[in-house]
Amino acid sequence: MATVTIAATYGAGGSLIGPAVAQRLHLPFVDRAIPTAIVERIHEPLVEALADDTKSGSRVGRLLNSALNYSGLFVGVPMALEELGVAPDVAHTEVAIRTLADRGGAVILGRAGVFVLKGRPDVFHVRVDGPVEARRRNSMAHEGLDYKTATRLQQDADLARRAYVSHFYPRAGAWEDPRHYQMVLDSTAISIEVCVDLIALAAREFFARSSPQPPSGAEKHGRH
Repeated sequence: MATVTIAATYGAGGSLIGPAVAQRLHLPFVDRAIPTAIVERIHEPLVEALADDTKSGSRVGRLLNSALNYSGLFVGVPMALEELGVAPDVAHTEVAIRTLADRGGAVILGRAGVFVLKGRPDVFHVRVDGPVEARRRNSMAHEGLDYKTATRLQQDADLARRAYVSHFYPRAGAWEDPRHYQMVLDSTAISIEVCVDLIALAAREFFARSSPQPPSGAEKHGRH
């Protein structure tokens, strides 16, 4: 097997789809870099830093790096804790993601995995998204939120994730650009269960097509 990266906007169900796809493909699951609870904590400083044209680069970097320190790098990976540790910065995160991909793969939610592993033939990139209002309604239904709270969390989370990508991967282009992904799904129009089915099915076919094929009998023994 190989690796699946999943980029998901708030309310698109990435936290449900990611683990389910990992289970379906029998791969370890790597959670996103900036959990929603941390997004709430850093929102105001992040908005202020992004608006500061003179010092925003260093301030945004410090804020997003500090957010990484609040969450372990891996979830459900059968490796020693002392080997995994907590990612103190993006450079360590990238090394860990590449190492995991080299060791047999994983399903990676967020962490700009689409850019960290860009160009690798053994990685299938997926984006799940949907209209803003539909994503807010999803979070209201799944998390029991009122509309005002769902709106605030959606705006905060989307801002933080977009800032993470644009700050640490400025040459990668827009996070939303569908050309970065082999599959883009509107998970507000398709059920979570069907999204999981589609991703798992497409990933298996992608990996089968991209894996080296054994030589045929004629090629193996030479043509006469």
